Amino acid sequence: MGSEEQEWIEAPDGWGPNEEHEDNANGSGLLDLFGNDDPHDLFTFNIKINNGTTKTIRLTGFKLGSDETDRSTGVTIWQAAPRLADYLQEHSVMCEGKSVLELGAGLGLCGITAYYLGAKIIITDGDYSILFGAKIIITDGDTHVLQKLRENVQQNCGSDDAMTAGNNTIDCRQLLWGSPHMEKFFELEKFDTILGADVIYTEASIPPLFDTVAFFLKKPRGRFVLSRYNKWSNVDDEVIIKAAKERFMHCTKGSEGIYIFHWNETEENEQTDEK
Repeated sequence: MGSEEQEWIEAPDGWGPNEEHEDNANGSGLLDLFGNDDPHDLFTFNIKINNGTTKTIRLTGFKLGSDETDRSTGVTIWQAAPRLADYLQEHSVMCEGKSVLELGAGLGLCGITAYYLGAKIIITDGDYSILFGAKIIITDGDTHVLQKLRENVQQNCGSDDAMTAGNNTIDCRQLLWGSPHMEKFFELEKFDTILGADVIYTEASIPPLFDTVAFFLKKPRGRFVLSRYNKWSNVDDEVIIKAAKERFMHCTKGSEGIYIFHWNETEENEQTDEK
């Protein structure tokens, strides 16, 4: 898994470590054992695979509005994730035979959908990696979310003997956007497609998000597919598009709430000419 993971929680009212939420996790946010409300939830989605069959994805997490989701945003399903999963099924070319990286994967719906649409995996063996076709790596910065993410990937995509059986499995890793260690995160090539669903909660998160996208997105034809349903903290679309332009990326709208970012070909050509 690379470098050691660090404790990091993403809360709805901020971006980054939050000591107050950590304190609540140790006390006031405990489940009332005598209450009737179970915070756990099971989310079920049917996705259409390229061969015409249907795959049922079952994700375990917590109910929207529970104490757990108040402390950590990624442990439930927000509306943007099913919207992005639907878009990927309608535009499977974004995934089929492509290398895919998901940022802020949460419970894993979009990354698992991409997996079944034909984005394949890096299999590691000892000190080297074997690449079967393309690859998909799904990430989240929140350590609490990563635990649920790995459980869901295991339940939906793999088994304990997946490696020995020669089957592909999804690689789940912690990735903190804009981290100084980001450059060491992957030693292989960049990604054809980067995914993100409801990953912008504050304006402060936009520069590190697009720094991360700019670093990992393959040139010149890579695509960053962003799904936005809620405009958290009233962050306007223009602020996001401006951040992309500052990193030489152009934005087109795929469908309602879906934004496709790609490299500005004019800028890329100018940089090539200068070299």
